[in-house]
Amino acid sequence: MSAGLRVSAIILILALVGIFSPAMAAGRWVAQSDAPTLRQQGLRYDSATLSPNNSTPLSGNAITRVAWRYDYAGWRPRELVVQLCGGGRCVDASNARGQTTAFAGLPVATPFRFNFRIQGPRAARTPLEGGALTLMVNFR
Repeated sequence: MSAGLRVSAIILILALVGIFSPAMAAGRWVAQSDAPTLRQQGLRYDSATLSPNNSTPLSGNAITRVAWRYDYAGWRPRELVVQLCGGGRCVDASNARGQTTAFAGLPVATPFRFNFRIQGPRAARTPLEGGALTLMVNFR
């Protein structure tokens, strides 16, 4: 085998390893918004839709893990119930920080939304002012 042919074979092997290497295809998209202000108990308040930006490689990729973080100014009632929904699935996201693999396998372009609710039938003592809301979607 000539030196040129060997170099070509090595380049081909390295290219194939790169194509099929899971680490090469892994990525993450991050979306941020404001958590909604909650003014009344018993009502559902939805976040803005959180989706990947235009530079995210969508084709051929699937979600592996989703993580979130949100905060509220001031008091945080223990009756606060939060769900993260996407692709027809919802998970409990009542902890202000968390992660899940429940959305694994869904297309990377899946949009997400948070649903917030303070359990109970009456007006909240004071409005619960929404703070920053961050969603991190890992994919491969």
